[in-house]
Amino acid sequence: MTEKILNLLTDFLKNNKIEGLDLVEIAKSLPVDEIMEMVTGRDEYVVKRSGNIEKYNEDKISRSIKNAADRAGMQINTSDVSIILKDVADRLFHGDDKRITRTTEVRDIILEALENDGFSKISQAYADYAKNQN
Repeated sequence: MTEKILNLLTDFLKNNKIEGLDLVEIAKSLPVDEIMEMVTGRDEYVVKRSGNIEKYNEDKISRSIKNAADRAGMQINTSDVSIILKDVADRLFHGDDKRITRTTEVRDIILEALENDGFSKISQAYADYAKNQN
């Protein structure tokens, strides 16, 4: 791993207010072309609890919201999930140049969006599930 790539990664994380990650481990776990795409591209990324970085994936969030609805014994339609996903993405990545965030921030914003959109039972089921994941 070249020093230049480590410097680009360091700057990218610093500019996005992400601290405390092991850059050497990230560099080992991601191919150089993925690191370059991350620091120079337009995609959004998430820092997992493990410290791994992966692309932001709305399908995973959609699935987790639908699973929370199932656990709450409620139905949620696709259009409502789409509205929540848009709210979450807007709060996470739009309005500034932020392109990477931690999963804990994603979770908190999902919970807030569910509450604000009138899905308090689903929000509680989501929170209970997330708490058990930690």
